[in-house]
Formats: sequence, C-alpha cells, structure tokens
Amino acid sequence: VSEEVCRAQEALQLAKAASEPLESRRKIALTAAKAWATEAVLAQQRALKQAPLDKLDAAIAREFAEEDITLEDQVADETTPQEPVPGAN
Repeated sequence: VSEEVCRAQEALQLAKAASEPLESRRKIALTAAKAWATEAVLAQQRALKQAPLDKLDAAIAREFAEEDITLEDQVADETTPQEPVPGAN
C-alpha cells in the first residue's frame, strides 16, 4: 500500500472521528487513523529503500550509456565541417 493511500485513509478516519457523536466509535476511528499514519511512515520507508541495480542491470545500463556516447560522437563527426585536403580536387 502506498503512502498516499495510507494518508488518505488516515484523513478519512480523522474526519469520521470528528463527526461521530458516539465516543466509542470516535475512539475506534482515532485508533484506525493512528494505524494508517503508522503504515504511511512504513510505506514511505519501503519506497526509499528500493533495491539498487544488481550487477547485471548495472552492466546493461552502462552498455547502453556507452552506445549513446558512441552515437553522439558519430553524429558530431558527421556535422563537423571538414577542412579541405590540399591537392584533393
């Protein structure tokens, strides 16, 4: 569950608690809101700990980056004006 969903549920439960005339149901809604707030923090922590690239993924990404550099160099060579070679007419 994402942090956004948790925060939305927390807000919903807080709104229920604010509008609830019965104390027992208000307590339940506040407890639920607190649980959603806790889950939101955990969801945020999980999102921040996304696994880094493994070695194979890193090698593939590096290969694509090297290909991009090679292609950029080729395009630059093709668009760079060439100096005339003496005696070649």
